[in-house]
Amino acid sequence: MRITSNMTANNAIYNLQQGRSRLDKLQELSTTEQNINRPSDDPIAARILMDIGDKLKATDQYSSNITKANTFMTVTNTALTGISDFLAQAKSLVNSVSSGSNDATERQTVNDQLVALKKQIIDMANTQSGDQYVFGGADSSTPPFNTANNTYAGDGTQLQIEVAQNSTQAMNLTGDRVLKGTGTSPSYGTTDILQTFDNLIAAVGDSTTPSNVTAIQQGAKDLETGAKQIANAQSDLAARMIRLENMTKMNTSNKNTLEDIASNIQYVDLAKLGVQLTQQQNAFSAALSATAKISQMSLLDYL
Repeated sequence: MRITSNMTANNAIYNLQQGRSRLDKLQELSTTEQNINRPSDDPIAARILMDIGDKLKATDQYSSNITKANTFMTVTNTALTGISDFLAQAKSLVNSVSSGSNDATERQTVNDQLVALKKQIIDMANTQSGDQYVFGGADSSTPPFNTANNTYAGDGTQLQIEVAQNSTQAMNLTGDRVLKGTGTSPSYGTTDILQTFDNLIAAVGDSTTPSNVTAIQQGAKDLETGAKQIANAQSDLAARMIRLENMTKMNTSNKNTLEDIASNIQYVDLAKLGVQLTQQQNAFSAALSATAKISQMSLLDYL
């Protein structure tokens, strides 16, 4: 087949265009420092990066959930510690009048202190984290307890948060389980702590009413089981907080791994790119020079 000057010119132009395209691509990579600037650059890699981006967003949401739950549980733990301290004070008071030989003034003093301790326990049981009552279950509109009676106004809902894909954790303890000794899964005990206080207040008597020693001794036992009930709740809460700590470490590790994978796919090797860019620039300049020399005698006939 006869090779014409026109064919030679077209081939030279095509090769120059290809070289220019490769040079432009390398210059774009050098400017953006990213391998994938549009999906068409590498559809498979672009899809992988999109999937990684979705997973990173989910991981960030899990971390946010865990932070919120940790704050909620920390407030809950503070309230439980306060309740435990008040129970210990109540037990000490009851021991001081367990013989029933105290005079009217002492009985009245202990009675008043027990009433005050019960109110303080109710205050702790109505603790809020933000606008949520920590012991109220899903009901955040009203305090779960009041001083008028010993009923529980909240519900037994275990508030679940997502801490990883397909993995949840209950972040709250409900007042019925903690103070009333009702509810199951988990159950911390069967003692109605608030009723125990009422029983003790009546048993201790006051300035006009003598003590009921048998009822005081029973109340002391109930305080002991109530303290164990609170300790069980604290242990459950501690286990949940440990799990959240472990999930935080896992999510951080997963995030670092995903970011490393994305970085390896997306970001260019600048040292390698610098060598390729220099080589392509030299090759393109050489191609321009060679094409100009070859075309001097033949291309002018076709202009």
